[in-house]
Amino acid sequence: MVKVVYGKPTHNLIESTSRKHSLSTKLLVSVILWVVGALIVTGYALAFLWQLESGGIAINQAGSLRMRVYHMVVILEQPNNQAQLQQEKEHFSYILHNLKMTDSSTLLLSQSPAIESQILQVNQSWTQQILPLIDELSQTHQKISSEELKTIDQFVNDIDKLVKLMETKNTQHISWLRFIQSILIIMVVFSAFTAIYLLYRLVIAPLVILQEGITQLSLGNLSKRITLARKDEFGVVSIGFNEMAKNLEDLYNNLEQKVSEKTAELEKNNHELSSLYSMSSFLHESHTEEVMTKGFLKHIINISRANAGSIRLLDKTNNRLNYVASLGLPDELFTTPECSSINGCFCGTIATQESNNATAINLSANASNVTYCIKKLFEHLIVFHIKHNNNSIGVMTLYYKDPQAILSPQTTHLIEILTDQLAVALENQQLVLSDKHLAVMEERNLMAQGLHDSIAQSLSFLNLQVQMLQTALAHNETKQIEQTVNFIQQGIQECYDDVRELLLNFRVRLDKKETFRDVVQKLLDRFKTQTKIDVNINRSGNGPSLNQEQELQVIFILQEALSNIRKHAQCTEVNLNIIYDDYFAMSISDNGCGFEKEEIEKKKTRHVGLSIMSERAAQISATIDISSELNRGTTILLTIPKEQRGVL
Repeated sequence: MVKVVYGKPTHNLIESTSRKHSLSTKLLVSVILWVVGALIVTGYALAFLWQLESGGIAINQAGSLRMRVYHMVVILEQPNNQAQLQQEKEHFSYILHNLKMTDSSTLLLSQSPAIESQILQVNQSWTQQILPLIDELSQTHQKISSEELKTIDQFVNDIDKLVKLMETKNTQHISWLRFIQSILIIMVVFSAFTAIYLLYRLVIAPLVILQEGITQLSLGNLSKRITLARKDEFGVVSIGFNEMAKNLEDLYNNLEQKVSEKTAELEKNNHELSSLYSMSSFLHESHTEEVMTKGFLKHIINISRANAGSIRLLDKTNNRLNYVASLGLPDELFTTPECSSINGCFCGTIATQESNNATAINLSANASNVTYCIKKLFEHLIVFHIKHNNNSIGVMTLYYKDPQAILSPQTTHLIEILTDQLAVALENQQLVLSDKHLAVMEERNLMAQGLHDSIAQSLSFLNLQVQMLQTALAHNETKQIEQTVNFIQQGIQECYDDVRELLLNFRVRLDKKETFRDVVQKLLDRFKTQTKIDVNINRSGNGPSLNQEQELQVIFILQEALSNIRKHAQCTEVNLNIIYDDYFAMSISDNGCGFEKEEIEKKKTRHVGLSIMSERAAQISATIDISSELNRGTTILLTIPKEQRGVL
């Protein structure tokens, strides 16, 4: 019997099955035994048949001896019979010699002492009586007497006895051959029935049992088990079947429970993913630090079931933890020095540790160090690090009234992931603020340069004219006074125009309502209204658009170029060409006074407007080329190469 042990892997059972008990071994041994037995019986019958064939030849030869004896007697009575008689004697001796040789090599004859003895007697009679008698009669040419005929007849009777003995023996062997053939037929029939029996017992019956078990399983009878008292492959299959049936029955019986468990697990995972997604979306939205941290803390308290919570950021300069968000905490905690100092409580100590794991603190066990939290009805804390790139930013503390409150490992891991997201959001917010501050400082610098290039120079000119007016008034020089007043009026008007232009330039912005094309057109229209100078614009190419930062800097450069033309060019016509291709190019040319080539480099270093354009071009990885000829005008070419198109 095979002991069924549920739960044991089927492949181990197959490996442990003995080779001698294997079904394939049994079938192979049975086939080999049957083939060997069939070969032995068939071979023995075939050998017997060959011996019978040799015995038949020997019987024919022995029977021919009688005829040859009488033939020699007839030849003796004929004249001139020596040659023929000699030939017959030789044939007789040859046949008798063959019979003697056959007696030692043929199975049929060698197994009969009577035949052997009779052959010897015939041979002796032939050599001692018959052959001398025939030789004598052949030489004397006498007729055979009745006594000699009796001797010859007696010799023929001996030959006849030999033939009968051989025929009798041959008949016995034929009977044996028939018996062997019957045995072979019986063996074939027995083998057929044995094969059918073994096939049914070893293969068909187990398959029927397995089929019945599979049918019962398909009908829903999961309690069905099969038992095969076998140690072969079918025994292993039966064990595997029972194991499968047991697992199916357990699965079916516990299906509802397992579905509930999986559903709860999926809901939990879905809740975690939903929390991660919602919090990530919230942190990536544009919020102030207060709104972001309070919203984050509220979400964490809902997850952790905490009674209160706080987020404090680390201020290493002042050795403090500054509150940025709190929920459920009394106001006194915010003014308590111990709760804000790094060395004042456990939270501050944890904030400076290198560990990234959450830390649980039982306040009741440390009452001497944290008496204030206990006074406010909190007996258990869980502190989470807020770190980014191993740089401590602060801590988030969850407060519990239950001293036994704990978080599951899954919830703890989720909150740790969320605090990492918060750290990234806080760092990104600081980077955004830094970038905005840097951009404001850069823009202020450019504004200061613009003011110096326009208003400061105008005010310096007006100050000089006021001094000249004072001198003219002191000397009562009427003509000089009128000229100076006119200069002052022109300077004030120019200063007013500069201020107005700067204010309008500062208001330039790009949005969905005003595109780059619209803003450029507005700048040209305003320039034409202010200066009464003709402006021609040409656009070409089908290349991609610039990004917003590039468009804004190009507009500022165009503003500066138009401002320089208004102040210095003394022209009557301005041409603006914009090319959208693999590269971007914008050229502003006028037909004004221009200047010498030698002055171009000097102006680049001294002229604030040209310096501002160069700085703005550098911000978008563009190049500016200035070409001018005296009394032939000036051209400013701005180029953004292919590699920088659309790069933020």
